[in-house]
Amino acid sequence: MYQYYQTTPLEQWIEQLWMKSGIVSPSLLNVDEVATRLDVWVHYLKDTSRALEYMGLRTILLDKRQGRDAQWEDFLHELCHVLRHAGNQTTMPPMFCEGQEAEANRFVLYAAIPFFMLRHVRLPERIDEAVGVIALQFGVTFELARKRLEQIQRRTLAAILWEEALKQES
Repeated sequence: MYQYYQTTPLEQWIEQLWMKSGIVSPSLLNVDEVATRLDVWVHYLKDTSRALEYMGLRTILLDKRQGRDAQWEDFLHELCHVLRHAGNQTTMPPMFCEGQEAEANRFVLYAAIPFFMLRHVRLPERIDEAVGVIALQFGVTFELARKRLEQIQRRTLAAILWEEALKQES
């Protein structure tokens, strides 16, 4: 199945970031490890998660009322803003904010379950069982694991159909 999957430019960027930072296995995908390796300060508050950058200090504030998996997903969302976005969203045009939020949501999928790591995990045939393995192996919610697996399946099917269409034209 994986032979047909093509990574996106954002996935490739994240893979390079993880490799450069020495994050090469799912066991290293957690808030403390990633924050340390990327020099990001993390603070826990009873408030919604958000990112700040001031005078070169990158800080992510996480909601301590959430569970570990949800904090990890929030951390990755905010990490995207810190690493890839500039400006204050409260003063930006709505469409610009929407674009940043859409990229941050994709970033969570790709960074939490990087394809270069996932392709080495042996997954069961049944979707629900595969989702469980991914959630456990990568420390994410079942919802995120399902989204990522379905995304990979959709892109794989599209690539197979595209290849078959090209064969028909020949």
